[in-house]
Parts: sequence; structure tokens; C-alpha cells
Amino acid sequence: MILSATGWSQSLFGQCQLGDARRTRRLVDVGARLARHAGASLARSCRGDGAAMLGGYRLMNNAHVEAEAIAEGGFAAVAREARELGLLLAVEDTTTLSYAHGVAAELGTTGSRAQAKQRGYLVHSVLLLDATSERTVGLIEQRRWCRDDAAYGQKHQCARRRYEDKESYKWQQGSQRMAERLGPAMSHTISICDRESDIYEYLRYKCLEGQRFVIRAQSDRGLEESGQTLFEMLSSEQPWQYEATVEIAQRGGRAARKARVRVSSCRVDLRAPKRRGKGSESIGVNVVLGREREAEDGGGFNWVLLTSEPVEREEQVRQIVRYYELRWRIEEYHKAWKSGVGVERLRAQSALTLERLVVITAFVAVRLLQLREQVLLPEKSPGIELRSDRILAADEWRVLWLTTQKGPPPAQAPPASWACLALAKLGGFLDTKRTGRPGWESLWLGWQALQERVQGFRLARGLALEM
Repeated sequence: MILSATGWSQSLFGQCQLGDARRTRRLVDVGARLARHAGASLARSCRGDGAAMLGGYRLMNNAHVEAEAIAEGGFAAVAREARELGLLLAVEDTTTLSYAHGVAAELGTTGSRAQAKQRGYLVHSVLLLDATSERTVGLIEQRRWCRDDAAYGQKHQCARRRYEDKESYKWQQGSQRMAERLGPAMSHTISICDRESDIYEYLRYKCLEGQRFVIRAQSDRGLEESGQTLFEMLSSEQPWQYEATVEIAQRGGRAARKARVRVSSCRVDLRAPKRRGKGSESIGVNVVLGREREAEDGGGFNWVLLTSEPVEREEQVRQIVRYYELRWRIEEYHKAWKSGVGVERLRAQSALTLERLVVITAFVAVRLLQLREQVLLPEKSPGIELRSDRILAADEWRVLWLTTQKGPPPAQAPPASWACLALAKLGGFLDTKRTGRPGWESLWLGWQALQERVQGFRLARGLALEM
């Protein structure tokens, strides 16, 4: 069950080391208010409480409060929960946060032009999932950085820079920090990464450290024994192990669809790139190939997954494909952070203040994602029907019923799926595409409208008791 906003904030930020217990208490209050009114500014989330607003802004402007200390407290809380679970998936990716107001001048370029008006951060996030239930556990790592304008346009010098000085080092750095926090639990954690992570040094690190991974291949690497490249070998006739239907998520101008794919697997030794010099050791990995049945010419859906996981049996290969499908959860997290929480709508008087708010909202976005999962994931688990009192307080689901239905609320809480659609409709969701799956904006406009009604209901009840 998702905790109340206050309980959630206390569990996540209550152990943050900010140098003063009063600062930590204020942080818990700020986190709760931003979670309770997702998408609202800090000022609006205080709902007219002048003392709370003043205290919140003093904390955000306090030079002694480091954004990294807030983040580390949150990561530690997630790690404590994760260590009690079984198999974990660490899905990760990079996004940009762009700003155009006054503070933008203190940030870095995020696009293709060095002098763009919108500037901001690049952010690499690692989100933990419970592999069994497929539910989001929390944010275990996140790194923010601003590109140096002086280094813009020097991509041609990339080959001469140390690996540790390149942006691509973020993948290994993320795994290192995650391992430090999870400890022994790292042995049952599988990193799930897209093609950008297909870097020889990163693959080598994962193999040498004995860390588990599923990485989509991008580079056509040479094979140690056959003299072929990986893609040449896979383009030849392969003994297909099974056929499956894979969901292709909507992205940009690409519509969501389902693809019928043939899946096979093998073991290969990837040759080290020439930049490593002669004598560099090859990397032994398992490979899972998924190719759309109607696209044997190489077009259409085509996944080449490099993995540490065994591929001897069909069920093992099926599981690897499912793990990679769940990588899309990090994209959903980015949507929750930007569309639901509105991280790019934040305004601050300094870059340091902005960064503190960015860190807090990064965790608020996870809570948003978890709340949405409470009603959407049971669709994939036949026989499991959550009730709305698992995601809403008693006052909340009863007020929601009175707002959207005719007649008094039932004695027993209605299904959580009803609560999800009722909230979305309160926020303007019309389901014109007949999907039954509301987006972030309508769901959270409905949530905010419900909170206003609940607050009014509680005030009225309090007045009635005084009379």
C-alpha cells in the first residue's frame, strides 16, 4: 500500500543528514506537500499556510543544505526496502531538463546549439523494479550534470579523452554507486539498458565484477573465432526457439503496436575494439535475437540483447525478453517527472535552489508512478483485484464516489480500477481512443481536484462537530 503523503515523505526523507534535525523535519514537510499536490509549485502546495511556505523556501535557499544529501537520504531508504526483496531489475536511461527563465544562464546546454535559450541539466536515473511483481521499488541512483559550454563542438576529440572523463562513463558510475548502496543485494540485481550503454568498457566492467545485465546491442562488434561480426552472424539463418508477441510502445511519431517476433539465442565472444590495443581480452556474453516475422529483410522490429543471464532453455529466453520490455518503465518515470510533477515548470532564484527542488520532485515522480501502477498493473495479474482503499484514504474514495456517482457510497470500497478512471474523468479524461488507460495530465488534474474536495469535506465535518 502506498503511504499517505506525510508517511511517504517521512519514510523517504526522515533519515536525511542535513546538519540539523530541524532541517530534516522541514524537508519531510516540503516533500509531503509537493507529493500531496503533485504538479503544484512549492508556494501553491502550501495552500495559504504562510509559515510553511516561508520555512520551505528558507530550506531550499539554505546554503548548508546540499542537494546530494537529500538525494542520498532517499537512495538509502530505497536500498533498505530493496534489500528485503528478491530479484530486482535496475532500469536506467538519460533525459534532459530544460529551463528558459533567469536561472538558465547558470546551467548548461542540453541541445544541438551552444547558445540555445533553453538550458538545463542532463540527468541519468536508475529505477529499481521488483522482477516478480513488476512494481516500481524506487530511485536508487540519479546523477545530474551541466555541459561545459567551452567543451561544446569538441566531439571529434572524444577518442583522445579518458573513458572516466566521458559522459558515457555514467553507465559504469551508476552501477558502482548502486552496488555500494545495495551491498549483497547487487548479486540479484539485473541492469536493463538501451543501446546507448553498448560500450565495450561498460560491458567489460559488468563482466569482471560479476554483475548481471541485459543490454540492447548497438555496435556491430567483431567475434573472436569466426572472423564475422555479431550482426553478420545473426543475419544468417538462425534456429528459432519460439515466437512471441511483443508490445512496441508509442514514441514520438511512432504509434504503439504489437509485433509478432521470432526469438533465438546463442553464446558469443566479442572481440575488444582496436583502441584497446593488441592482446585485450574478449568478452563472453549470451545473445538473444528477436526479429519481426514479417520483416526478414532487416526492417521492422529487431532486438539484439547482450546478457549475462542463461539462455539454455526457452523459459529463460522468454524471461530476458520480458525484462527488456520493462525497460520502458524508465520512460514512464520521465513522463511522470515532467508531465505529472512538472519538474521543468519549476522556478527558482538560483541554480542551487533549483537543484534542491529537482531532487525532491525526482522522488515525488516515483510516488506518482507507483500510485498509477496500483491500478494498472493488476490488469496483468488475473485474479488480483485491488480495492480503492488500498490507494486512497477512506475520506478520499468516499468523496470521489459522491463527486462522480449517484447515490451514497457503498459500505465496501469499490475496485481500484474504478478509482483510477473516476480520478481521470474528474481531470477531463474522455477515453476517446477507447484504451481505458488515462494519461498523466488527466489523472493528476483529477487528483488535485479531489484533494480540494476532500479538504472542504474535512473542514465541513470539523465545523459540524463543533456545533
